Amino acid sequence: MNEILDLVSVNPKQEITLAHQIKQQITWLIASGKVKPGDHLPALRQLAQHLSINLHTVRSAYRMLETDGLVETRQGRGTQVLAFDLKRISQAASIRTHTVGVILASLFNPFYHALLQGVSEEADQDQTLLFVCSTQDDPSEAMRYFYQLSARQVDGIIVVSHDMEGLFKKGSGSASKLHNALPFVMADWPGSPGPSVNLDLEGAGFLATQHLIQHGHRRIGLVTYSSDNITTGPVNSGYFRALREAGIQHDPALVARVGGFDFASGAEGARRLAGLPQPPTAIFAITDLMAAGALQALKGLGYRIPQDMALVGFNDIPLAGMLDPPLTTVAAPAYQMGRTAMHMLSGLIAGKRLSQARVTLPTALVVRQSCGEHH
Repeated sequence: MNEILDLVSVNPKQEITLAHQIKQQITWLIASGKVKPGDHLPALRQLAQHLSINLHTVRSAYRMLETDGLVETRQGRGTQVLAFDLKRISQAASIRTHTVGVILASLFNPFYHALLQGVSEEADQDQTLLFVCSTQDDPSEAMRYFYQLSARQVDGIIVVSHDMEGLFKKGSGSASKLHNALPFVMADWPGSPGPSVNLDLEGAGFLATQHLIQHGHRRIGLVTYSSDNITTGPVNSGYFRALREAGIQHDPALVARVGGFDFASGAEGARRLAGLPQPPTAIFAITDLMAAGALQALKGLGYRIPQDMALVGFNDIPLAGMLDPPLTTVAAPAYQMGRTAMHMLSGLIAGKRLSQARVTLPTALVVRQSCGEHH
């Protein structure tokens, strides 16, 4: 309660009323998780005295919060915060703000740079302002940002590389009801409910591995994430399918599972594979950053690329063509994914029915010098 007193203020010079200022600030505190369900708001008189305003102004703010389903006032018990109802908050926004939220897993991965560029260029067509939030791969942060963006009354949200199933387990109702309240589009998360844009991830894993098989390799290592999630699992499945269709027996020792998708994780995986009694002759790393790390680690161990070890990545970020040798990779159309997601969201915001609610974008092999000539 004291925290609310410290964080809420009013400015008589603003265009909106003092009651609305109080309401907006408390809504934000609830959406941000600073004020939690079960907490009590300050007594009317206490907050009025703290802000040096009329008691009835605070009462009006509390009534608006109650109308939005954020608090409940009971005689003798004061005003208590309720569970955040995203659907009711979104329905309270009746005027377009020409703002859209974008929730990304990271701002450091170049894949998201290209995706965000696509979103931005599409948004510019109708002068939409973007609020970009980076979660650092933390699912709880994705949920918090979703609530905060909703409290800011954005027109819609694009969520990238995150599972938002928790939204439908916290009193917000079904996916369709939530989409009706606040339009949002999922990107790079296969199987998500409602409108979504995804990549042919299994096809990417298959193309990369098949290319190495066509170069004559039979012992092909895989550097992948520590666990199969909804995005890494299909890529891994493509690797296994390519081996299976070529009649190559899968060797579990050739799969190096690492703790991240970055340069250091790729280097760790490559060193682990190179240290096997029978090392692979080729490696598929499931991101270009991992492949770049693998390339450096292998060179440090005395390997020549591609003479001693062939290498393929996935994404085709700008760095891939700058490596020595340039990296063969599978291109993920991140820019097109961003444009498509924003185009779909703009349609939803305008009340249009989407001709295609779920879009899967193809991937394509980009051949450079890290695999050498066919054997």
